[in-house]
Amino acid sequence: MQILRKAVRKAQSLAQGRTESVFRSFEAQEISRATHLNLVPPRQKRGGGLGTLTYAEYCWTIGLFQPLIYQNLPSRRPGRFLDIGCGVGRLYLATRPYLETSDEYIGLDVTENSIRICQDIYKDETAARFVHFDVHNAYYAGSQSSETQPYPFDADSFDLVTALSVWTHLRESDWRFYLNEVGRILRPEGRAILTFFVVDPETQHGDRTGTAAMPEYSAPDDRTWTFDTPAYDSQDWLYPAWAAVPEVAIGVRKPAFEAALEAAGLKTAAMYPGAWRQKLGLFFQDIVVLEKMKS
Repeated sequence: MQILRKAVRKAQSLAQGRTESVFRSFEAQEISRATHLNLVPPRQKRGGGLGTLTYAEYCWTIGLFQPLIYQNLPSRRPGRFLDIGCGVGRLYLATRPYLETSDEYIGLDVTENSIRICQDIYKDETAARFVHFDVHNAYYAGSQSSETQPYPFDADSFDLVTALSVWTHLRESDWRFYLNEVGRILRPEGRAILTFFVVDPETQHGDRTGTAAMPEYSAPDDRTWTFDTPAYDSQDWLYPAWAAVPEVAIGVRKPAFEAALEAAGLKTAAMYPGAWRQKLGLFFQDIVVLEKMKS
């Protein structure tokens, strides 16, 4: 069964690549109406996908997060923007239309290859720079330093922090440490837009049908995203039993999440439940908008 699944995924990937090239050839004129989409790198430049297999997924992610970023732009300018786990630049493209000449955007990632790709593709973008963060992650950067390190930025130095599926891959100690770092580097009343899995009793045990309408292309009995296994003996950080290492996908129980926010000096400004719950959702993971509390 596993061999069959790999074969199906490979066939889908090849088909997506061919479809993408055809769409690009026919859509050139329409794409020109959204100039930031012209910066989406061709598939062969993305190192085999790096979490984004198709041009359509790039556009969908950019289109989804652009209004969220817009709603949480700093009132003061120049502004400083930090994208933690920037990958190959999806959220940079979502942020780029709002950057003013004096603003600064920094993309940070533990994957050195992603940073090299960004530095090459966006080398002419004067408001942006991309920085390799040399720390260990069992899923993404197993050979790097295992010592936890603070983010290399001063306290109270960023107006907006974004992180697409970063805390999803952190064990409890790192999850808490880096959430505290977000609280440290944000300016008072600064915002952070993060995505991960917030586990409540309903979702933990796989009973996610509820009363809401189900996604059309999702099986109601799908237990893939049932978080039922303690991650490194943690009581509140859990992962699906099928994962090879916990850092593939880690969810946090809601009470622990709320307590960690308070400890970091953060509060929830908005939350958008994800479709992983087998209910209609804005994004696959939960999106949480956080605000730094005043001292």
